[in-house]
Formats: sequence, structure tokens, C-alpha cells
Amino acid sequence: MVLGHRRGAIRVWRTPDERFNPTVMRERWNGASEFMFWGSFSYDKKGPFHIWKTETKKEKEAATKELNALNAAAEPEAKAAWELVTAMRRLNLRGGTRGRKPMWKYDKVHGALVREAKRGGIDWYRYQKLILIPKLIPFAKECMVDRPNTMVQEDKAPAHAHKSQNQIFMEAGVMRLLWPDQILMQLSLVGLFSREGLLDVAPL
Repeated sequence: MVLGHRRGAIRVWRTPDERFNPTVMRERWNGASEFMFWGSFSYDKKGPFHIWKTETKKEKEAATKELNALNAAAEPEAKAAWELVTAMRRLNLRGGTRGRKPMWKYDKVHGALVREAKRGGIDWYRYQKLILIPKLIPFAKECMVDRPNTMVQEDKAPAHAHKSQNQIFMEAGVMRLLWPDQILMQLSLVGLFSREGLLDVAPL
């Protein structure tokens, strides 16, 4: 969102002597304020919102410390599974396996929790700590009181689609709507609207 800013040019017709006439002038202001906004809502309720701020150095250090501890605890199990799979893959009954012996490295490919946002941006970690756990999950549970089959729908933003977010939903007992193919979604909407009499679909 951008406050105090208007996109696009606006042209006016005016004569030379109308140059300073306020009715044919557009004031300029260079103090526009830009920020990222997150909000939530349901059929009949307004949910919490959040205005994103740039991550501070102290917050980055705390996040790094927490992720290092989580990765240190999860690495032994991940390494054991990797060694088993690698050994089976390199097992060659017809002769020796060529190439260098694989070396273990605990990174994103092997399951490590890694942050990739730049310049204090929004990534899966900040979304989980500032939005998902303290705001979205409680709001979803509030909606479940009146509608037990409530499902949370998000878009495909990387912060939403990160693998660690699924665990949060499962532990909270909140259902999450998985995104289908765009074509299937359009067809389902057409079917819904036609059944409700909101759309007249002629047979092919």
C-alpha cells in the first residue's frame, strides 16, 4: 500500500494565463509512505491485520539463534536418513560406483530451515512468528466455534507455502485449503454460480 501517492499522469487543458490557477493544477508531494499490509476476514467477521515493519538487527540475531538450535536438533536424524538413501543408491552389484563419494551438508535441500529474505523482507519465518501463530490461527479457531468446518485460504506466496507452515496448521487442528489448478478453480466457480442461478451457462 502507498499513502499520499497517485499513479499515472493527469493532463488538463489550460491557457497560458491559467498556469497558476488552482483549478487546473495538481499539487505534488514527495512524502509518500509505502508499506506492506496483511489482513484477514471470513464470511461475517473481520479478522486481525498487520502492518509490516523492517526487521531489526536484534530480531535477525534472535531468529538466527533459534534456527541454529532447531537445525542442530534435527540434523542427526536427517543425516542418518541421507546416509541410508545414499548407500542404497551407490550400491552397484555389477561393479564399483564411479564418481566422487557424496559429502553430507545440511542445507535447504536436505531439510534445514533457511531464511532467504533480503533487506528485512517478509519470509516464512516472520510470517509464522508475527502472523500465523499469534493472529491467523486464533482467528480461524474463533470462526470454528460457529462453523466447525472452517478452512483457511491463503495465496501461493512463498511465506505461506513453506513446508514448516503445514506443521503449525496440523498442531492447531485447523484445516487449510490447498490451491487447485487455476482452470479447475474457474470451472468450480462456474458450476457453483450456475447451481445458485447466478450464471446462465448454455450447453455446448
